[in-house]
Amino acid sequence: MAVNWTREQKQVIEGREKSLLVSAAAGSGKTAVLVERIIQMITEGENPKDIDRLLVMTFTRAAAAEMRERIQAAIEKKLESEPENEHLQQQAVLVQFAQITTIDSFCLHIMREHFDRLDIDPAFRVGDEGEMLLMRADVMDGLLEDYYRDGGKRYEEFVDAYATGKADGGIAEYVMQVYNFAQSNPWPDAWYEKCREELLLTEQGELEQTEWMQFLLRDIALQAQEWKIQLREAWEICQETGGPMPYLSMIEEDLRHAEAVCGAAGSFETISEALEQFTFSRLAAIRGKNGEVDPEKKALVSDCRSRVKKAVEKLKGEYLFASPEQMLADMEAGKERILELLELAQEFGRRFRAKKKEKNVVDFHDLEHFALEVLTGGSLDHKPGLVADELSEIYEEILVDEYQDSNEVQETLIRCVSRERFGTPNVFMVGDVKQSIYKFRLAKPELFLEKYESYGKEDGLYQKIELHKNFRSRPEVLSSINDVFY
Repeated sequence: MAVNWTREQKQVIEGREKSLLVSAAAGSGKTAVLVERIIQMITEGENPKDIDRLLVMTFTRAAAAEMRERIQAAIEKKLESEPENEHLQQQAVLVQFAQITTIDSFCLHIMREHFDRLDIDPAFRVGDEGEMLLMRADVMDGLLEDYYRDGGKRYEEFVDAYATGKADGGIAEYVMQVYNFAQSNPWPDAWYEKCREELLLTEQGELEQTEWMQFLLRDIALQAQEWKIQLREAWEICQETGGPMPYLSMIEEDLRHAEAVCGAAGSFETISEALEQFTFSRLAAIRGKNGEVDPEKKALVSDCRSRVKKAVEKLKGEYLFASPEQMLADMEAGKERILELLELAQEFGRRFRAKKKEKNVVDFHDLEHFALEVLTGGSLDHKPGLVADELSEIYEEILVDEYQDSNEVQETLIRCVSRERFGTPNVFMVGDVKQSIYKFRLAKPELFLEKYESYGKEDGLYQKIELHKNFRSRPEVLSSINDVFY
């Protein structure tokens, strides 16, 4: 029985020779569409592709196994109607060896194939989580013991600032958090150096060029825009029949403050001044005959203003707990302690690598970073090398499932083996940023959002397609859920 694909689903299935981002809502048939795309690529057209010329990366081994089974079943079904088709016969064999895999398994494959390019024993094994946990704890204990003995005054000040309780608890956790965050970057040592460079930018003008300050300014501007939208709605309600007209002047004053914050978002100093001046006058008392003011509209305006007021006060508490000058002074005073934390995390990484090399074992972070080392040839500029070029030639398309949970390391791996740098983008990415649940494991949904904003809806080398229709749930369920999330 043929499937009646929607117009958008057909676009996803049939789009070729491009990089395609598919934003697929829950229940929109994401997996079915992805599998159908692969099946059509290897079975239809004048020059159908070989399944082993595709790289299909999923998030879990179970998902990879299920996808392989579905593709194999589809090939076998087509063979029933075309038993003499040699290409289909070949695909039925090749599907067993095709790269339908997790990103970790793909990285392990690269390491096994090119171990001679790495400083590692080819008999290495992947350690299990329990073993790695014990090894990390052993290395951390040794590290902190050495620093307590030889770390000097800077380490003592760091412990005084960050330790909790009488037993100096929490230090190991802080070090591990920084280490793990560094490992989610393609080049951890370069990330440490970048952090040190930003810590040295203590002048206000320099400070505003840092990534974290740019993020902070964007966040404030985004929130201020939301305040404007909500206050504008309250302003309109005030002027409706039965609206609380006595509130209008206060709402207009609030709107001017919100617009001032939006207009001052270029620097922290100007935005601080605008936020400091954002105060809320007391709402006027409403008197008059019963029925002149609709109680429901009065409550809507009052509640809207209360929400904005709470949001403004919360933002002030988070970002304006002191003057810009005082915050700069505090950052300068705490700089040495942060530098010590960076040193501890980087030194932990060195010792942990040495311990793993001694045991001839690797963890999942190592799989990604060793694979990157192979793909870039270990070059200082981190540009794709000979192996990356060879894989780019092999893989005619790279298909990534659950793309919203990728991180910077995985993004760099994909970029290395794609043909984008040769002017022929060939990456198919599908996911839903609203279903990103692995940020605690340092996934970066911003990668999805960046492409969502930059890719066009029209046919082109970089295109996005949205699948919104939910085929899984009844209208009653969808309506109620959408009302809640609205």
